[in-house]
Amino acid sequence: MKKFIVISAILTCFFISCEEMPTRPSNGDVSSDNLVKKYPADVASKWINLQQKLVKKTPGFDPLVTSRSYAYSGLTLYESILKGMPGYNSVASPLIGTDINTLPKHKEIHWAASANAAMAFILKNLFANTSDANKVTIDSLESVLNSEYESEASAQIVSESADYGKSIANSIFEWSKTDGGHEAYLSATSSTYEAPTGPGLWIPTPPAFSKPIRPYWGDNRTIIPNSAQTTAPPPPISYSESPESDFYKMVDEVYQISVSLTDDDIRIVRHWADIPGNYNTPSHYTNIATQLIEQNEFMLDQAAVTYAKHGIALNEALISVFKAKYVHNLIRPISYIRDVLGYSTWNTVIGTPAHPEYPSAHATVGGASSTVLENIFGKNYSFVDRTHENLYGARSYKNLKAYATEAALSRILAGIHYKPSADIALVQGEEVGNLVNKMKFK
Repeated sequence: MKKFIVISAILTCFFISCEEMPTRPSNGDVSSDNLVKKYPADVASKWINLQQKLVKKTPGFDPLVTSRSYAYSGLTLYESILKGMPGYNSVASPLIGTDINTLPKHKEIHWAASANAAMAFILKNLFANTSDANKVTIDSLESVLNSEYESEASAQIVSESADYGKSIANSIFEWSKTDGGHEAYLSATSSTYEAPTGPGLWIPTPPAFSKPIRPYWGDNRTIIPNSAQTTAPPPPISYSESPESDFYKMVDEVYQISVSLTDDDIRIVRHWADIPGNYNTPSHYTNIATQLIEQNEFMLDQAAVTYAKHGIALNEALISVFKAKYVHNLIRPISYIRDVLGYSTWNTVIGTPAHPEYPSAHATVGGASSTVLENIFGKNYSFVDRTHENLYGARSYKNLKAYATEAALSRILAGIHYKPSADIALVQGEEVGNLVNKMKFK
């Protein structure tokens, strides 16, 4: 079993180095070189905020489909402005097998207009099943921002910039259709999958006793080649029903925690819960990224790199964790507590998701998210998460690792996961994040 490596370091700057992130222009920099670094990040944050709303309102956007959408929107944002970021490399072109970033000859590009059109195009296609009202919202944001950009450049430049951004978005979308997750919002279950049976293996859980969801998600093509295989966790604790066994004690720990929950424990559970109609896990983590981007007054280049890396991390993490889930097919706490421990009416704080227990998806995705954001903002960056401030209050964290650790803990407090499953998943997520941090953006 892999062990946590606790690293104690004091970082005095927000960015790990100028090698990792584009540098912000100094105050008053009004150079005419038209580099992306002179554009504010609002075009990026406005589109990501709209994407979060689309996730809430569009059928089929569970955390897995959602994470995929953030990966492709973040990559699209980055690639649509890449040529205005000297020293940065295309991530998509080598994967697609063709140069998708070639600039039109003798044409000036307004980079925010390129990003605007690219984001509108990719979201229309990723959310093709969304309502007509939501599609109007996409068109409206694109139009409003275009009007703003036409006050900064000629209508021709804005139009040509939009065409350039759409071309890049189209290339990325066509490539996305081959990853195994295209139009996955249509159905979360499979008519061909037969869950294995036997002692200690996952069985449908109350109250819905639903079929297992996304059994083949782990077979999706990853953006980082072989990331799911290279970040696979070790096997879980061996199944046993003996009161002297490690497995029995592990499950009993979940039960003992459940009978002594505090009000703050419940708030933690609900703060990180995947509640339909609210922020799901990838959206919550993305909203943390947005809060940090806005607090640090990032410019467009910095925001694009952040959203691209973070979106890829979410996608890779969920493919990795679902690959492992359906390899090990471990029983959920509620099934063991009711059937083996004998507490037949015991229940979880929130519903148990319809897929195997090991490892914890919340913890894996949280580990990947925090590892990428640490690489950008520093390990000791403290912040306040206001995602659910109106519902459960704001939550403060002394560093970026702390929110991932709390998210992992939330699933133990909820009665959904065993502690070792969360601990190992955090390590798995960190390994995913480290792979993203090694990508050749620059």
